[in-house]
Amino acid sequence: MDRLSSLLPIETMIGLAAMPEAALLVPLALGAMAVMFVGLSVPGTVTPLSFLSGMLMGIGGILVVALGALVGSHLLFLASRHFLRERMEKRFGERLSGVQDHLARKGPAYVAGARLAGVPGLLVTAGCAAAPISARSFGGASLLGMLPAITLAATAGSAF
Repeated sequence: MDRLSSLLPIETMIGLAAMPEAALLVPLALGAMAVMFVGLSVPGTVTPLSFLSGMLMGIGGILVVALGALVGSHLLFLASRHFLRERMEKRFGERLSGVQDHLARKGPAYVAGARLAGVPGLLVTAGCAAAPISARSFGGASLLGMLPAITLAATAGSAF
């Protein structure tokens, strides 16, 4: 637990919240942290970040973290597709083509289900990098899958 608290600088965020420009600085800082943590695939940080955003911003923290998580996962998806797609196709070859056909039809449902089930983001994103799923479908399905956990944590944080 100490390691997780060192990733989320609560004292710094509380200090930002006390500044006159807090209405702009706090959402920007929380959104930037969400983009960074999700984009770098740091496991287990979206829920505490959502809780913190709910604590500092109330229910509006849902929007900030959801937008940051969407941007971070989208950036990771695009980077994975650019760097990993050819390597995965070369390595798995014909075995991957059967999976690709299936994911072309039902990919968004699998992405949303994997996000809801708590499958690590890097596995979901890297798996979709070789699949013929569009970036828009991936982003929408990711948001749909992450939104319940973000909403629950931010709502719990707003109760404090």
